[in-house]
This record gives sequence, structure tokens and C-alpha cells, in this order.
Amino acid sequence: MPEITYLESIREAIDEEMARDSAVILLGEDIGAYGGAFRVTDGLLARYGASRVIDTPISEIAIVGAAAGAAHMGMRPVVEMQFMDFVAVAYDMLTNYVATARYRTGLSCPMVVRGPAGGYVRGGPFHSQNP
Repeated sequence: MPEITYLESIREAIDEEMARDSAVILLGEDIGAYGGAFRVTDGLLARYGASRVIDTPISEIAIVGAAAGAAHMGMRPVVEMQFMDFVAVAYDMLTNYVATARYRTGLSCPMVVRGPAGGYVRGGPFHSQNP
């Protein structure tokens, strides 16, 4: 088995799930043509197309909200936070809607929210936290 980086293993896992299940979609900032802030999604747009690898506006709460809606409709969204520092912007949607939708309305909300934390990129106070 060849040695691969942590980022490559994440990309392989996402790719494997997208190939296995056409309901898996990706949402995030710069994940399509750019391939993600750390290139985790590099090549996935070419392989799966813009209907499954979706570049979003810069609004973490909107990204999570869109993913929740997609999950309610049977999709399996994987949300990439460009930096986990910004997950706090989506806490309201995650804690007050996604985490409680099943109990309040009976709606399933299967989704993954992932992103880099720390990483020694010297990105200052807004791109280097480890929440």
C-alpha cells in the first residue's frame, strides 16, 4: 500500500463515496475549479461535474442551510469549511436546526461538515484556530 498524505486520504475517501453513491454532493467555497483551500477536492469537479461539486458564496450559515435542505431531499452533502475557524458562523444553523430537525419535524439531516484546523499555515487569528 503506498504512503499518502492526510489530505490525499481525505480526497480518496470523498472520491470513493461519490463514486459509490450518486447522492453524495460537495458544497463549499472554492472547492470546484480551485480544488479547495488545501486542494482536498482537486479533480473532483472534473470527475463529477458542477451539479455534485458546488462552489458556494462566502456564507458558512448559508452553506450549512443549503446542505440541510439537500439532506432533507435525500442527498448526502459534504460541507467543506474553508477554515474551521469559520464554523462558529454556522453554529446557529448546526445546533438550532440541523441537530434538532429530526426531533422537531421528523426530517433526517445526514451531512458531514469538515475543514482544516490549525495546520501551521501562519494565517493569523482568522485562519489558524483549532476550534
